[in-house]
Amino acid sequence: MATYLSIASIFFGFLSAGAWLWASVVKVSREKEINRRIAKAKKLGEEPNLAGVSLDGWDMSGTFRAQSFWNAIGAVLAAISISCQAIVQILQDV
Repeated sequence: MATYLSIASIFFGFLSAGAWLWASVVKVSREKEINRRIAKAKKLGEEPNLAGVSLDGWDMSGTFRAQSFWNAIGAVLAAISISCQAIVQILQDV
């Protein structure tokens, strides 16, 4: 059992690292963000808010949203990884 949990810990650790690595490089183009806002507004029956700040063609708020999403995924996967390690330690002490 401890071996499987150790393998799971390593697996989730690598996934966490991948999610955080992706969060560090992900960018959302202004065009993609505008399309997302239009689709969301259409779904809600509202007028789209097309205001935003662009830097080198990348939409800042869209990029921050994407980075936040991938950072959250990385944190959850890291929590699972460390939980597996903690359970292995508890099982070894029993």
